[in-house]
Amino acid sequence: MASTPQTISSNSFQIISSLRYDPAIPHALSERTAEPHLLDTPYYLLPYHQDRLLHAASCFNWTKAIEFLRQDLGQFTRVLDAFIPNKSEPWRLRIVIDSSGTCIVEANLAASMDPLHLLCPSLEVSRPNTWRVYIDSEPTIPSDYTTHKTTSREHYTVARHRSGILSPQEQAEVLLVNTDSEVMEGSITTPYFRRRKFGSEADGASKESGPEWITPPLLSGGNAGTTRRYALEEGFCTEEVITVADLVHGEECWLSNAVRGFIPGRIILIDPKESERGPILR
Repeated sequence: MASTPQTISSNSFQIISSLRYDPAIPHALSERTAEPHLLDTPYYLLPYHQDRLLHAASCFNWTKAIEFLRQDLGQFTRVLDAFIPNKSEPWRLRIVIDSSGTCIVEANLAASMDPLHLLCPSLEVSRPNTWRVYIDSEPTIPSDYTTHKTTSREHYTVARHRSGILSPQEQAEVLLVNTDSEVMEGSITTPYFRRRKFGSEADGASKESGPEWITPPLLSGGNAGTTRRYALEEGFCTEEVITVADLVHGEECWLSNAVRGFIPGRIILIDPKESERGPILR
């Protein structure tokens, strides 16, 4: 049975975006990206989060939220600043905006991490622990609630539970798939896979041309994530449809979100209840 996000009243859900606040970001990262302004404040990829929320508000025709989100980035930053309990500490932020344009920011202390893990993966940076990556056993029907991040997240919760992921601290992820068996996204991350298709020599392309990694296109139904946009614009990956049949048990992949950065993963195609529950170490 396909998992279908419910159609709900605009008064009963909010649009959200989660990100890391870390005072180490501008000092460690601002000169290591093609767009330095993305990382010149402690708010990771903040311009992308503002854009993402604005696109969601526009999708749901929330006039007052649209007006709030059209303020300049400096004003938006000052709004967020008021919610930071201690600017010398790293925080996990959850920006929550309702249909009336009211904004609150939930702040929870974030675990310390190497800020270089917020950059696209490279051989120069040591990897964190590898996560187990499962495939959901039931399809999810794409909707506005999968394209945009909202508080209506039951379809992600049940996908995690079907894969035996019961704690947000568990180093595991589940990939949602649509009714055509195309990978949409992870329940809390954007996935990246090694590129399957390369141009032919007749097209003037070699196997080495273009990015090595691919991520599912938005047409497959997944979320327009901020780290996904960053990875595409940095040239780390390109878009390509990938189906469950394309995946290989044990293959390496990458995952990303705006709180944890980029995380190595390993595809597990067996029943998750039969696999080890501990982290996969390199």
